[in-house]
This record gives sequence, C-alpha cells and structure tokens, in this order.
Amino acid sequence: MNIRCIRPLISILLLACAMLVTACDPLGNAAQVAAAVPTMTTTVTTSVRPTVTAIVPTASQSPMPPTETATATVVGACAEASGQIVSDSFTSKAAHSSVAYRIYLPPCYWGSNRRYPYVILLHGSDGDETEWTKILKVDQVLDSGIAQGVLPPMIVIMPNGGDLANTNVFVAGASFESVVIDELTPLIEKNFCTWNAPEGRAIGGISRGGFWAFEIALRHPSQFGAVGGHSAFFDKAASPPNVNPLEVAKTVKFAPGAQPRFWLDAGKDDYARPMLEVFAKTLSARGIDPGYTMYPLGQHDTTYWASHVSDYMAFYGQTWPHDATELPSCLQ
Repeated sequence: MNIRCIRPLISILLLACAMLVTACDPLGNAAQVAAAVPTMTTTVTTSVRPTVTAIVPTASQSPMPPTETATATVVGACAEASGQIVSDSFTSKAAHSSVAYRIYLPPCYWGSNRRYPYVILLHGSDGDETEWTKILKVDQVLDSGIAQGVLPPMIVIMPNGGDLANTNVFVAGASFESVVIDELTPLIEKNFCTWNAPEGRAIGGISRGGFWAFEIALRHPSQFGAVGGHSAFFDKAASPPNVNPLEVAKTVKFAPGAQPRFWLDAGKDDYARPMLEVFAKTLSARGIDPGYTMYPLGQHDTTYWASHVSDYMAFYGQTWPHDATELPSCLQ
C-alpha cells in the first residue's frame, strides 16, 4: 500500500482512540471543551405591552401613584374629562365616632405630580358629606369649569359634621373645630398631594356650615387664605363669646399681608340675612372687607345655593393657577 495512503488512515485511528478514552472518563477534558465554547448572552425584546391593572385610589393611599419616580414629568394637556369622588372615613377622638368624608380630585390628579390647592366645604344643618355633590353638584360645576378654563383645578374636602356640627358643643378638643383643625386637615395633607400652606387652603360652608367656616377660620387666622359663608347662620346666643364669629370679628387680628379673603352672600329673602349683615358690618367697621353680596333673588334653601356654586368656586380659586404645571411639585 502506498505510504501516502497509510498515514491518513493512522491519523484517523489515533483520533478515534482518543475519543473513546475521553468518552470513558467522567471528567475527561470537559473543562477544556467548555472553555472552547464562547459564552452567549441573549437579550429578548418584545412588542407586547404589560397588562395594567386599574387602581381605584382611597384616602389611605400615598399622595402619589405607586409607580411615581423622581424623574416623573407633568403632562402638558390633561386628557381626563372629569374628576373623581373618593369616599372614606376616620375614627375621630374629638367626636368619639367615625367621621365620613368625600373628596373631589380634579382631572389628572393621579398623574400630574403636583400639589393642588384645596377647599373644605361644610354642609348645613342636618346635612352630611354628600350634600355638596348630590344636591349642589359641586363636582359637575368643577368638571365643567376646569374643562373650560374658567376654574382652576382644585381638591374639595366634604366632611360629615354629625352631631358636633349640628349642636352647640364647644369643649376644647371635643368640638367640630377640633375635628377639622386637629384631625381632618392633617389627615388630608398626609394622604393626598395638597398645597399645604395658607395660600393653598380655603374653607367655606352653607348655612350652619358657614357659621363653622368662620368660627374655625377666625380662631385660626393663619390657617386659610380664603373663607366663605353662603347664607351663613350667625346667632348671638348660639355659642359662647370666645367662639362666636359675631364677637370674635370684633377683635381678630391678622399678620401683615396675611388676612384671608372673605366672601359672604345671601338672597334677598333669606331669613338668615339680617345677622349675616351684622357680621359683615362688624368687619367693615374694622377696615376688613367682608366680601358681602346680596343677591336680588333667593331664600335660605338648596335652590338658591345650587344656583351660585360656580360663583363660590370661582371665589375660592381666585388666586390659584389654572395651569397645573404652575403648582408646587409633589416631590418636594
């Protein structure tokens, strides 16, 4: 046989033997084989979007959505046509009971990353936390006004005053004033992204709620930037002098440049109008503008108040930005 044919055959036989030896050795040259194989990292991409589960926020949630990060930006134009009503309650030490409340959140609140101004709206005698939405339709007024650009976006807090708001209880730490100042306000400012400064807060109410709005605001003159009383019911005998707005108005003092804006209104045929005007004259005599308006039509009823809700909200939001991007950041 030609030697040139034998040499390739010998090489093949030797390679086959080597392979048999390696196959019989559990370790063999596995490390060398592995070292000879390059490591590959595979990046998988997909065009399928993750499933999003809608979350209905409650008052116990963080002021910001769970996915919010420090790099979040404000969307220039809000695509939501309406706000949201959130109902919740808390256990009140002052009232010794559960206090229910409703909150109106403006369109795009959860994605705007901004601190919104807010107004606390108080109901009348025997009312509850639903009066401002179910009867006076404040949420619809705000939805429409914000969409048209005539009202600024804002948060509205509507608590149920219960027995404390409907009775003359003025015990320190156990009155409706205590519920609002010591419990409700801190709770809201902790759980929602609110503008926590006097210029970002307002308070108002109808009938007896108007009484409470001024009782609270005059006794805490640095707390709110605007106060409203819509057919506010004032009575000399309703409360002790130290908490009665008719008396407190005679001595209340405000820090320079920190006086709240006031609004008082009543219809011509409102039975509560005479004492409301006494209150307004007391403020005027001290150089304080009471912001009083008497409408030519109207009695002490929901028909009158409902016809002026847009006026009320325009007053509260008079100094607040209409563009949410101008509001303070919620990340600060």
